[in-house]
Amino acid sequence: MYPTISKSLPLSLLALASVSLADDNAESVSTLSFKNAFVNSGIVPEVIPALDPAVSFYATYKTEGDSNHSELLIPGSSLTVNEISTLPIEFSVENLNNATNITAQTRYLIYLLDADAPARSNPTARNLRHWLAGNFTLNGQNSTVLSTAQRLARPANAGPPFTNFTAPKPDANSGVHRYIMALYTQPARFSNAGFESVGMEREVANWNLSRWRTQLGLGPAIGATYFVIDTGANGGNGTSAPQGLDNNNQGGNGGNNNNNAGGQGGNNDTSGAADIRASSVYVLGLTAVAAVFGGLIMV
Repeated sequence: MYPTISKSLPLSLLALASVSLADDNAESVSTLSFKNAFVNSGIVPEVIPALDPAVSFYATYKTEGDSNHSELLIPGSSLTVNEISTLPIEFSVENLNNATNITAQTRYLIYLLDADAPARSNPTARNLRHWLAGNFTLNGQNSTVLSTAQRLARPANAGPPFTNFTAPKPDANSGVHRYIMALYTQPARFSNAGFESVGMEREVANWNLSRWRTQLGLGPAIGATYFVIDTGANGGNGTSAPQGLDNNNQGGNGGNNNNNAGGQGGNNDTSGAADIRASSVYVLGLTAVAAVFGGLIMV
């Protein structure tokens, strides 16, 4: 548990500390780090045989307790059910030049699934689909939290998602659920036709990704990320401390599906530290307070 700043401090000092606490700069994550995170989590090969992403694929969400603060989702981040009660506020990509057959007219599709439904130890509804939508395009803008990433958006005339978003609400004490979001290039035929036109079913439980890819004529996923909800914490509401890119504690139980997210490309590795967000921002707050007491001016 981290110590708290004394309530007896002058309000001006607390305000300065708050400004520092809110100063959280997002950093890029390499495609190799994404790949390693999926292996370290047990998703590969337990849930999908392989992932070799060509792009760094990001989601951005609002943190619980501060609706004005946006956080970049790194693979393995641990969210609360409140933080994922709505879709991420944006999706974005880096390293798009590493993907093949990409043009300015390329459209993309994204899904969100629970790999561990209804329980991590007994995932009888594995790959429970929470959302599936297509016709994403690059909107010509950079991410609001990572300036080197390009934003993806669905045009207003894209029509409804194939699977409307259902907020993850895993049962309390059902284990650490892993939620996967994957990005694919969308075949041109679906620009004006729904996925049901090739026989895709609306059933969301036990989604067979291999069969789905074959139905739609998809190549491997060009990017993917994931987050976890720890149903054993906070009365089943999960935790919000990031797990980090090299978390080795999420290895899974349960059966295997013949599913394949696939991938391509590769990049240089960067390391991510686990469980440091709370301590880092606390140190920043204390630094700001110390600076005032020491007569220093910090920019």
